[in-house]
Amino acid sequence: MALYLLVDAHEPTRRILQRKLLEREQAVLEAGSAEEALSLLEVQDVDVIVTELRLPQLDGVELLKKVTRLYPLTKQIVLTDYMQLHTLLAAVNSGNISRLMTKPLKIDETILHIMEKVGAEVVETKHRKKNIGVMFNGILTNANRPYCLFFEDGTVVGRRALDIPNQEAPDDEMNGLHRFEFPTQFGTYILYQAMNGTVMKHV
Repeated sequence: MALYLLVDAHEPTRRILQRKLLEREQAVLEAGSAEEALSLLEVQDVDVIVTELRLPQLDGVELLKKVTRLYPLTKQIVLTDYMQLHTLLAAVNSGNISRLMTKPLKIDETILHIMEKVGAEVVETKHRKKNIGVMFNGILTNANRPYCLFFEDGTVVGRRALDIPNQEAPDDEMNGLHRFEFPTQFGTYILYQAMNGTVMKHV
């Protein structure tokens, strides 16, 4: 099951798509504006955003840019009746768009299957990313040295007897720390590990 965020100022459109996705046992959130969508993204792990480009205040293109920068694993589907070519190109070039669909659109089995497939791909990607973090933590725990492991967005993946505030340790070598970076297909993991010292038990 994936979590979809439907962003459209037109409530009836959101409700129709919400009902169809719920019938297929997917999870759904709604937002009537880009600002509301961004607030939801701060507290919910959204897998797929389905958005209109014409939104009040902050438009859909700007929303897609922010989502791509802040939530790179979240896929985007554009469902719009806004057909100006330069705007569509801007959306495609700035976003992490999996599909671009134009209104009016009959929400049939084919469309829902496409949306489900996009959601399933994101869920699988996030699961694989989590497994990489678990693997790193297992290796680091066995190494028996204090460490703090971050993902590139600042999220703490794991730590043991070491706390690095704000993902920064000034003068690492002076503080007895090594800093490592591990690029992966999902982003970069950043590790601070003590050069000396051991941990006798889990903390």
